Amino acid sequence: MEFTPDLTTKVSKILKNHNCYVERGAFFKPTNVFDCQVIFTRKNLEILSSGKLNLYKKSPATTGFASYVVVKTNGKNVNIVNVHGKSIPGHKLDTPARLKQSETIIEFLKDKNGLTIIGGDFNLMPNTKSITLLEEAGYRNLIHDFDIKETRNRLSWMQFPTHEKQHFADYVFVSKDVKVNKFEVPYNEISDHLPQILDFEI
Repeated sequence: MEFTPDLTTKVSKILKNHNCYVERGAFFKPTNVFDCQVIFTRKNLEILSSGKLNLYKKSPATTGFASYVVVKTNGKNVNIVNVHGKSIPGHKLDTPARLKQSETIIEFLKDKNGLTIIGGDFNLMPNTKSITLLEEAGYRNLIHDFDIKETRNRLSWMQFPTHEKQHFADYVFVSKDVKVNKFEVPYNEISDHLPQILDFEI
């Protein structure tokens, strides 16, 4: 989720048939990168709006926010929200800030027309109230529905060898009008987070 300007440029050159929507946060000293969120969309898609959504009060030791695009296709709006949730404290359990994070996402989307897809690194464990809030707001939790066993990998666990392994951090939520054909989280070690791949219809 921490995307550098240089990496954005390199990926944009590879994805030549896509537009890049990048939102920049603060410079994050622990990892020496800008706190960025990037969304790529095919150039033939109509983008109605895009922007940044602050999820909680920032501090020098934390990183994260959300970015979004609203796509119009087949006469329908699709609201896509890319989340990088509050990373501190590392236990990924509920805190007032994390509860506020979920509430902010729900509030932002409540008056949006069309289908909704919310995904990314929420920095949350599955059994938290912060996750339940999104489910209670009417969103399908695909990690739960598809019985996904983990969204992290060995690269994550190697960073904190004395800590208990955390198998979750990442989620995809969809509104009930999204027809999900397939959802998977294949194991790889390109990142310390596993990719989440959603195949859906409008």
